[in-house]
Amino acid sequence: MLFRTRFNPVFAACGIALSAIAFQADALTFVDPTARLVGRPNITLGNEVFVAPFASIKAGGLLQPVRIGNQSNIQDNVDVDATTGAILIGTKVILAHGATVKGPAAIGMTGRCPVLRQTTCPSFVSFNAVVDGATIQKDAMVSALARVAPGVTIPSGRKVLSGANITSNAQVAAKTVAMVQADRDFMAGVITVNLEFAAGYAEMAALEPAKVRGIGPNPITAFDLHEVLPTLNGVETADPTFRNRIIGDVRIGNTLPELKQRMGANISLRADEGHPFVIGSIASMASKTTFHALELTDIQAGLNGQYGFHSVVHGGGAVAETIAGDNLVLGDWAVLFRSNVGAGSSIGYKSLVQQATLPSGTTVPDCTVIIGAAPATPVEWCDITP
Repeated sequence: MLFRTRFNPVFAACGIALSAIAFQADALTFVDPTARLVGRPNITLGNEVFVAPFASIKAGGLLQPVRIGNQSNIQDNVDVDATTGAILIGTKVILAHGATVKGPAAIGMTGRCPVLRQTTCPSFVSFNAVVDGATIQKDAMVSALARVAPGVTIPSGRKVLSGANITSNAQVAAKTVAMVQADRDFMAGVITVNLEFAAGYAEMAALEPAKVRGIGPNPITAFDLHEVLPTLNGVETADPTFRNRIIGDVRIGNTLPELKQRMGANISLRADEGHPFVIGSIASMASKTTFHALELTDIQAGLNGQYGFHSVVHGGGAVAETIAGDNLVLGDWAVLFRSNVGAGSSIGYKSLVQQATLPSGTTVPDCTVIIGAAPATPVEWCDITP
C-alpha cells in the first residue's frame, strides 16, 4: 500500500517537501502490541520498520504528521511527539531505547552519506537522548543523554557528545566530534539486527499472537535460532496477560506474584539479541525501565536491585558484559551501558555510566557522565524536563 504525503511548511523551510516523499508499508513492518500510536491516520510507517515495546508515536493532525521511512527502528520506550510540529524520520534511522523526539524535527532526511553516490545511510539517537525541534542529518549521531534544542542542525559526519545540551548552531562544533568508522559499523549492525526483529516478530505474531504479548519467547532470527522462555524463580514462564514485556532468556529470582507487586508499567526486559539476562532479584522497578543487550553480550544483575523511572540497562561491545552487584540503585532517567558496577553502588538521576568499572560502594552524582576512565562531565540539561 502506497501512502500519499502532503506538503508541509515546516519541512519546506528546511528544504524538505513531504509531497516529494513516498513511504511503502509492508507485512515485514512490525509494531509491538504494547506500542501506542495516537492519530494513526497521520502516522506513516515504511517497509521493514520495527516498533518496539511501549514506544509512543503521536501525530497531531494533518499538519503535524509522523512519517517513518524504510528500515528504521523505534525502540523500547521511545517517545515521538508531533503535536508541536511535524516529524519526518528518514531511511535507516535508529531511535534507541528511551529516546525522545519532539516536533518539528527531521532525522536522516538531509545531508550526505560517507560513501560517494550512496543516498541512504543510518542516523542514530541514543539512550534517553532528546531531539527537541531539531534536525539530525544522515550519517550523524546523538549520544546518550544528550539534547539537541529547537532550530539546531547536527550535520552529517558529526556525533553529539554524551550529556551535551546544544542550544544553537554556534555550539555544534564545540559539542560534537567527528564520526569514525567504528560508529558507522555500529549503526550498520543495529540496522541489520532490527530488520531481523521486524521479520521475526511479524512471523511470530502471524503464527501465534499470544507469543508477542506479556511474558514470552524471543523470535527466531539469524542470530537466535531457538525460542527461549523467561525463567522466574527457576520456572519457565509464559503469561501473555502480564502488563510488562519480558522476552527470551531472562532469568529472574523473583516469582511472578512478586514481579506484579514490584514492577511498574511499560517495562521491557528484552533478551532477543544478547542474552542471558541473569537478575538475582528485583526490589523495585519503576515504569519505563528497559533492559537490552547487543549480540554476543549479556547482563548480570545482583540481588535487591532498584531501577528508576525511564532507566536503561544495556549490554554491549565486542564481548562485553554489563554487570551490577547486589543492592544497585539506578536513578530515574539513568543509563548503565557496557560497565561493571560493584555491590552497594548508586547511579544518580539522569546519569550515564558507560564502558566503566566502578568499585563497590560507588556513588555517581545526579547528572553525571562517566565514560571509561575519562574525567566525569556534566549532563548540561539537568534541570530541563525531557
